[in-house]
Amino acid sequence: MTIHPYINHIRLVQGDIASQDVEAIVSLIPQDLEFSGRINERLMQASQANLDNFILENIYQPMVGDVYAVPGFALQARHIIFAVRPRWRDDWDREGKDLILCCRKAMVLAKCMLLGRIAFPPLASGKEGFPPERAARYLIAGILDRLDDRLKEIRIVVPDDALYKVYLDRLVSLGWRA
Repeated sequence: MTIHPYINHIRLVQGDIASQDVEAIVSLIPQDLEFSGRINERLMQASQANLDNFILENIYQPMVGDVYAVPGFALQARHIIFAVRPRWRDDWDREGKDLILCCRKAMVLAKCMLLGRIAFPPLASGKEGFPPERAARYLIAGILDRLDDRLKEIRIVVPDDALYKVYLDRLVSLGWRA
Protein backbone atom coordinates (compact mmCIF):
# COMPACT_ATOMS: atom_id res chain seq x y z
CA MET A 1 0.00 0.00 0.00
CA THR A 2 1.36 3.39 -0.96
CA ILE A 3 0.89 5.98 1.75
CA HIS A 4 -0.02 9.49 0.63
CA PRO A 5 3.04 11.69 1.26
CA TYR A 6 1.02 14.40 3.04
CA ILE A 7 -1.54 12.27 4.88
CA ASN A 8 -0.08 13.38 8.20
CA HIS A 9 -1.10 16.96 7.44
CA ILE A 10 -4.56 15.72 8.44
CA ARG A 11 -5.46 16.20 12.07
CA LEU A 12 -8.50 14.48 13.60
CA VAL A 13 -10.17 16.56 16.32
CA GLN A 14 -13.25 16.04 18.44
CA GLY A 15 -15.03 19.32 19.06
CA ASP A 16 -17.19 22.11 17.69
CA ILE A 17 -16.56 22.99 14.05
CA ALA A 18 -17.63 26.59 14.65
CA SER A 19 -14.94 27.18 17.28
CA GLN A 20 -11.95 26.08 15.20
CA ASP A 21 -9.07 28.55 14.92
CA VAL A 22 -8.28 27.96 11.25
CA GLU A 23 -8.32 30.11 8.13
CA ALA A 24 -11.44 28.49 6.68
CA ILE A 25 -14.17 26.04 7.55
CA VAL A 26 -15.65 23.94 4.74
CA SER A 27 -19.34 23.11 4.53
CA LEU A 28 -21.85 21.91 1.96
CA ILE A 29 -24.90 23.74 0.75
CA PRO A 30 -27.54 22.28 -1.57
CA GLN A 31 -27.92 23.72 -5.05
CA ASP A 32 -31.21 25.39 -4.09
CA LEU A 33 -29.29 27.24 -1.30
CA GLU A 34 -31.66 26.03 1.41
CA PHE A 35 -29.51 26.75 4.44
CA SER A 36 -30.17 23.87 6.79
CA GLY A 37 -28.52 20.94 8.48
CA ARG A 38 -26.73 20.61 11.80
CA ILE A 39 -23.39 21.96 10.55
CA ASN A 40 -24.77 24.96 8.65
CA GLU A 41 -27.13 25.87 11.47
CA ARG A 42 -24.18 25.79 13.90
CA LEU A 43 -22.11 28.01 11.58
CA MET A 44 -24.99 30.45 11.20
CA GLN A 45 -25.50 30.63 14.97
CA ALA A 46 -21.79 31.12 15.69
CA SER A 47 -21.20 33.69 12.94
CA GLN A 48 -23.54 36.14 14.74
CA ALA A 49 -24.57 37.58 11.39
CA ASN A 50 -27.22 36.90 8.85
CA LEU A 51 -25.15 34.38 6.94
CA ASP A 52 -28.24 33.02 5.19
CA ASN A 53 -29.06 36.42 3.66
CA PHE A 54 -25.44 36.99 2.69
CA ILE A 55 -25.44 33.71 0.77
CA LEU A 56 -28.74 34.43 -0.97
CA GLU A 57 -27.57 37.94 -1.96
CA ASN A 58 -24.14 36.89 -3.23
CA ILE A 59 -24.42 33.41 -4.74
CA TYR A 60 -26.28 33.35 -8.05
CA GLN A 61 -27.45 30.23 -9.86
CA PRO A 62 -24.99 27.84 -8.25
CA MET A 63 -24.08 24.65 -10.04
CA VAL A 64 -23.22 21.37 -8.34
CA GLY A 65 -19.52 21.43 -7.56
CA ASP A 66 -19.21 25.22 -7.41
CA VAL A 67 -17.35 26.52 -4.38
CA TYR A 68 -17.70 29.92 -2.72
CA ALA A 69 -15.71 31.61 0.01
CA VAL A 70 -17.79 33.84 2.25
CA PRO A 71 -16.73 35.82 5.33
CA GLY A 72 -16.55 34.00 8.64
CA PHE A 73 -18.18 36.98 10.37
CA ALA A 74 -17.75 36.35 14.13
CA LEU A 75 -16.17 32.90 13.73
CA GLN A 76 -12.50 32.46 14.55
CA ALA A 77 -12.11 31.27 10.95
CA ARG A 78 -11.82 34.15 8.49
CA HIS A 79 -13.76 32.29 5.80
CA ILE A 80 -16.39 29.66 5.24
CA ILE A 81 -15.98 27.72 2.03
CA PHE A 82 -19.30 26.40 0.79
CA ALA A 83 -19.30 23.63 -1.80
CA VAL A 84 -22.55 23.20 -3.70
CA ARG A 85 -24.02 19.72 -3.66
CA PRO A 86 -27.13 18.44 -5.40
CA ARG A 87 -30.42 18.24 -3.51
CA TRP A 88 -30.50 14.70 -2.20
CA ARG A 89 -34.09 13.50 -2.04
CA ASP A 90 -33.43 9.81 -1.46
CA ASP A 91 -30.69 7.18 -1.46
CA TRP A 92 -30.70 7.01 -5.26
CA ASP A 93 -29.71 10.69 -5.49
CA ARG A 94 -26.82 10.31 -3.06
CA GLU A 95 -23.65 9.62 -5.00
CA GLY A 96 -20.16 9.53 -3.59
CA LYS A 97 -18.75 11.34 -6.62
CA ASP A 98 -20.68 14.46 -5.62
CA LEU A 99 -19.14 14.58 -2.14
CA ILE A 100 -15.66 13.80 -3.46
CA LEU A 101 -16.02 16.58 -6.07
CA CYS A 102 -17.10 19.08 -3.40
CA CYS A 103 -14.12 18.19 -1.19
CA ARG A 104 -11.66 18.39 -4.07
CA LYS A 105 -12.91 21.78 -5.18
CA ALA A 106 -12.89 23.14 -1.61
CA MET A 107 -9.27 22.04 -1.33
CA VAL A 108 -8.36 23.72 -4.62
CA LEU A 109 -10.07 26.97 -3.60
CA ALA A 110 -8.23 26.95 -0.27
CA LYS A 111 -4.92 26.59 -2.11
CA CYS A 112 -5.84 29.37 -4.56
CA MET A 113 -6.61 31.60 -1.58
CA LEU A 114 -3.16 30.70 -0.14
CA LEU A 115 -4.70 29.25 2.99
CA GLY A 116 -2.63 26.92 5.11
CA ARG A 117 -5.13 25.60 7.67
CA ILE A 118 -8.70 24.53 6.97
CA ALA A 119 -11.27 22.44 8.80
CA PHE A 120 -13.83 19.97 7.50
CA PRO A 121 -16.73 18.72 9.61
CA PRO A 122 -18.00 15.17 8.89
CA LEU A 123 -19.74 16.35 5.72
CA ALA A 124 -22.75 14.43 4.42
CA SER A 125 -23.04 12.14 7.44
CA GLY A 126 -26.21 13.73 8.83
CA LYS A 127 -29.84 12.76 8.43
CA GLU A 128 -29.83 13.39 4.65
CA GLY A 129 -26.34 12.03 4.11
CA PHE A 130 -24.47 8.79 3.81
CA PRO A 131 -23.82 6.19 6.47
CA PRO A 132 -20.87 7.54 8.48
CA GLU A 133 -18.36 5.00 7.13
CA ARG A 134 -19.15 5.91 3.50
CA ALA A 135 -19.13 9.65 4.25
CA ALA A 136 -15.70 9.28 5.89
CA ARG A 137 -14.36 7.35 2.91
CA TYR A 138 -15.58 9.97 0.41
CA LEU A 139 -14.52 12.99 2.47
CA ILE A 140 -11.02 11.65 3.08
CA ALA A 141 -10.67 10.59 -0.58
CA GLY A 142 -11.59 14.10 -1.74
CA ILE A 143 -9.11 15.66 0.68
CA LEU A 144 -6.26 13.33 -0.25
CA ASP A 145 -6.87 13.82 -3.98
CA ARG A 146 -5.84 17.49 -3.67
CA LEU A 147 -3.61 17.48 -0.60
CA ASP A 148 -0.06 18.75 -1.12
CA ASP A 149 2.59 20.69 0.76
CA ARG A 150 0.76 24.03 0.38
CA LEU A 151 -1.87 23.01 2.92
CA LYS A 152 -0.14 22.59 6.26
CA GLU A 153 -3.09 21.39 8.32
CA ILE A 154 -6.40 19.87 7.37
CA ARG A 155 -8.58 19.31 10.40
CA ILE A 156 -11.42 16.87 10.36
CA VAL A 157 -13.58 17.99 13.26
CA VAL A 158 -16.10 15.47 14.57
CA PRO A 159 -18.68 16.15 17.28
CA ASP A 160 -18.66 12.83 19.16
CA ASP A 161 -16.83 9.62 20.02
CA ALA A 162 -18.70 7.48 17.49
CA LEU A 163 -17.72 9.63 14.49
CA TYR A 164 -14.21 10.04 15.87
CA LYS A 165 -13.79 6.27 15.78
CA VAL A 166 -15.15 6.03 12.22
CA TYR A 167 -12.73 8.66 10.93
CA LEU A 168 -9.83 7.33 13.00
CA ASP A 169 -10.32 3.80 11.61
CA ARG A 170 -10.47 5.12 8.03
CA LEU A 171 -7.38 7.30 8.40
CA VAL A 172 -5.34 4.56 10.10
CA SER A 173 -6.29 2.12 7.33
CA LEU A 174 -4.70 4.57 4.87
CA GLY A 175 -1.43 4.79 6.81
CA TRP A 176 -2.14 7.90 8.88
CA ARG A 177 -0.26 8.33 12.14
CA ALA A 178 -1.86 10.57 14.73
